[in-house]
Amino acid sequence: MAAPASHRTIILPHIIKYIPKNGKLGEEANVYAFDLDHTIIRPKSGGRFSRGAEDWIFMSFSSNKEGESRKTVDTLAELLKSDTNAQVVIFSNQGGIVTIPPTSKSCANFTRKIDLVLQAVANLNLDLQDRIWLYASTKKPASLSSTKRPKTIKKVAKKNSQAQTAKDQSIFSDAIFQSMRKPNPGMFEEFTNDFGRKFKLEYYCGDAAGRKSDFSDSDKLFAAAIKTAFRTPEEVFSE
Repeated sequence: MAAPASHRTIILPHIIKYIPKNGKLGEEANVYAFDLDHTIIRPKSGGRFSRGAEDWIFMSFSSNKEGESRKTVDTLAELLKSDTNAQVVIFSNQGGIVTIPPTSKSCANFTRKIDLVLQAVANLNLDLQDRIWLYASTKKPASLSSTKRPKTIKKVAKKNSQAQTAKDQSIFSDAIFQSMRKPNPGMFEEFTNDFGRKFKLEYYCGDAAGRKSDFSDSDKLFAAAIKTAFRTPEEVFSE
């Protein structure tokens, strides 16, 4: 499946970005931030982790107002329609994905899945996909942890100046991979730079809230790191 026409897909060693090509940005946007897995989507197969590009569905939550189950995509659509200055950004740790090479099975499966998610939003025919951004932190490949650099890196290094080579090598450091993983704020800093204008960060919503049933509190800590209010999926999608 080809990449969605609405987004530029940028695949770097430490991060994958989906940036709207024709973002509709006002004077000062209101940004609503979300986790991805088990917040907006979950595996269709019922496991914790997706088995492939098509193993996903939008999550559903009971609505307090209507007393019936409602999909997350419908709530997000309502948010974007009701707030014309709204932008949605998704931050996701993807520790099982390596992007060197970008054609790796894990990377190809993930990008195809995101393409399908964005296509599902486009199929609502509400022209909302241009207001959705996505950032995913990736895993440092074992080849980059070796004392021997991959041949492709060595070839590039020979052609570059010493200063440029040092800059290139910095994107393969442990520190940059770690900085992109929540609860560290690296993905948010990438978004801020890419967005390129003032915005109001309304909240961050994620399922890793440190509750007894949660696997961690990384989402709650991430909200603190980016200095915004934290909300659970139940608080956002059950309203």
